[in-house]
Amino acid sequence: MKQLFLLGGNDLEMDAIRDLLKNNSIKPADKNLAWGAKLSDYKEFLNFEGTIYGIELEEDITPPSNYVEIDHHGKNDHKKSSLEQVAEILGVKLDDDQMLIAANDARYISGMKSLCAKQEKIDKIRAKDRASQGVTEEDEELALQSFNIALSDKTNVIYSKTSHFSAVSDLAYYKYDNYIIYNDTKVVFYGYKRENIIEFFKEQNIQEGSYYYGGGEFGFVGIKGNVCTRDDIESLITEFKKEKKKDKIYSYHTFMLPFTFSGNFDKKNNWEYKPFEIKEQRNYNEFVYFYKHVQDAIYNKENENEENWISKYYEYKEQKGTYTINCKKGIFELELDGISLRIFNTNVAILSFNLKNTNYSSLDDILAINDFGRRIYPQFLGKNFTCDTKNAILANSLTLTFEKKEPIKEDFTRFDNLLDIKLLPNFITDLVEKNFQKDKEGKTTIRQIIDDRMFVISQYHNDELIKKLKFYKQHCNKYEYETSDDWYRYLFIDGDDKTCQSKNMTKKLISESTYDRWIEWGTLFGISRYSFVAFTGSWFGKNRLLPHMQTMYFQMFTLLLAYRATIIKFADDIQYATTNDNEITQKTKEVYKKYLNFLNKLYFKEITAQDQGIELYNQAIKIMDIETYMNDLDNEINELHGYVDLKEEKKRNDTLTLISKIGAVLLPPSLMAGLFGMNVLTVNGTEHNQLLAFMYIVLSGIVGLLITLDWKSIFNIKKLKKSISEIIATGLKFLISLIFILLVLNSFNFFDKFDFNFLKDSLFFNKKLEMVDDKK
Repeated sequence: MKQLFLLGGNDLEMDAIRDLLKNNSIKPADKNLAWGAKLSDYKEFLNFEGTIYGIELEEDITPPSNYVEIDHHGKNDHKKSSLEQVAEILGVKLDDDQMLIAANDARYISGMKSLCAKQEKIDKIRAKDRASQGVTEEDEELALQSFNIALSDKTNVIYSKTSHFSAVSDLAYYKYDNYIIYNDTKVVFYGYKRENIIEFFKEQNIQEGSYYYGGGEFGFVGIKGNVCTRDDIESLITEFKKEKKKDKIYSYHTFMLPFTFSGNFDKKNNWEYKPFEIKEQRNYNEFVYFYKHVQDAIYNKENENEENWISKYYEYKEQKGTYTINCKKGIFELELDGISLRIFNTNVAILSFNLKNTNYSSLDDILAINDFGRRIYPQFLGKNFTCDTKNAILANSLTLTFEKKEPIKEDFTRFDNLLDIKLLPNFITDLVEKNFQKDKEGKTTIRQIIDDRMFVISQYHNDELIKKLKFYKQHCNKYEYETSDDWYRYLFIDGDDKTCQSKNMTKKLISESTYDRWIEWGTLFGISRYSFVAFTGSWFGKNRLLPHMQTMYFQMFTLLLAYRATIIKFADDIQYATTNDNEITQKTKEVYKKYLNFLNKLYFKEITAQDQGIELYNQAIKIMDIETYMNDLDNEINELHGYVDLKEEKKRNDTLTLISKIGAVLLPPSLMAGLFGMNVLTVNGTEHNQLLAFMYIVLSGIVGLLITLDWKSIFNIKKLKKSISEIIATGLKFLISLIFILLVLNSFNFFDKFDFNFLKDSLFFNKKLEMVDDKK
């Protein structure tokens, strides 16, 4: 079968296609065209008898019936790269370098990263691609100048001094998650959701034939050259900025990071203490929603340094900015609606990011935002370290940007070095880690308590989907949501496929985790161990439900997360208390005191008199296993307390045993004193009775010592060592006791009354007897 390949505009992929055809002994029609090549450029070849393959050619004329289009841009963006399509036609397999070239052309740098390419390799391919496009050294210099101007202006809108935007984009990609490059004749939007840009173009009366796109759903969308003037382009960019600020909300997200800490909090890093004030109706509604004792726990007093505080609430001084999630599902830029930090006296705290979504409306977008936006470190490392994780459940990067400040970006590449792993992302380290004391080794003293995920509070507005979920199936007396994969994925934060593949288990989990009191009015609530979510309609969500999610329900789940964090903190404290037996009593007392304070002032069985609040709170307590954890903690505390009581009882018994042994040792001397009287050591007695009496007292004490010994243990070979040590210890105790008695007697000048010359006389008398014997 005859084949003819017509080559389109030059770039690295077209060079690879040219080489591939050559290696397979196929000579293509090649006019060495630039980007924007048209089918009409090859009109003299269109009478070819056989199959004509046009590679990335704009169809400006009607192609013949034997013509096959090969492209992966525009309407063909869902297809494989042109290089891969050609390889399939030829029946050949691409090598690793060719696969990287194909990924580069289809999905740009992110495509190569998805294949786990090293940065050095990515840079090499990008340099070759720019060279193939005709980018010169002068273009590279102009691109760098353009990029540096945008950096100094702190903007992601870049005016390019070169017509080769790829040279500018290769610099901007590593700085911005999305950006705009333009010059006097054309403009390209990079990293924005294609659907949103095209919708915006329609609103600006830009016709479909005037723009092009590629690189996937979050690739690039550009207006063709010479369609707009410089003024038109600048006006378009201005309108785009206004469009982003329009007051429309598709969803609202709060990511909450509960963590434990040691030491004191120092608010030097842009944190501001915020006492609770009733300034508007929503403040009043929130305040009266809770019982008085709950109000005392979650609302700040005027005095930050009050001694008997339960919690303190801080807000970050920079409240406006963006939170950008760059993941395999796309790039999602959310409007920052404030950052808060609540610190409890149990040495736990909760950091919260409030995020407003005004750009992404589909369920898949919301699922991606919740799942990838909450993960703060890799849950696992594959053969290619975080590259494998990013292709599964981890974002490529998370970026926190404040107005007129350098973005704080975490791309998780430090996990590619096992010696440099740290489980807190850069933006959290920058926000709060620096505000807490470090340990003696200089390491952080804050520790997240769930796992690699933050807790998610999410509200999604979708009129069509909630209408579908509330549909009641009369034949089986069930609502649609009860078996809905969409509701399951949203409730359990499944950003990709549904993680439960059992229909029975799916139904069971949905039933346990759903609160459907208001389903007929179009609102569903869901609770899992990692989320509290709501599904509702657009108007009701924005005007009625959202204030509740931002206030009462936010406070409710702040308390619940504080419970979980505090329980884990107590478990750590119990473990620490048992590591040093000498300090266990004091540390146990401290833990027990804190535990009682927690039970009395922070842990509540009920927080509101409102029926819906009671029901949601009770369901959340059950789903999050709070009562189970509390019962386990209570048992641990009681066991520790009981263990310390046993140790204290043993100490008391040991003391009584010692006293008993001392009494036993002193019993014979006391008996002698009782029989002979206290004057047994007669001062003016015979020359021997004082010495003998003293020796009798000592010997009687030794008899008392022998009575206290455990003779079975002494003659037990296995316990011999222990018995010897007991004998020595008891002997020392007796000796010390005897010395103490003698010192007391001496202090009263008792021994001054004794005449010890009898010892000398006795020795002299014995000497005389020896002399008499010798004479005889």
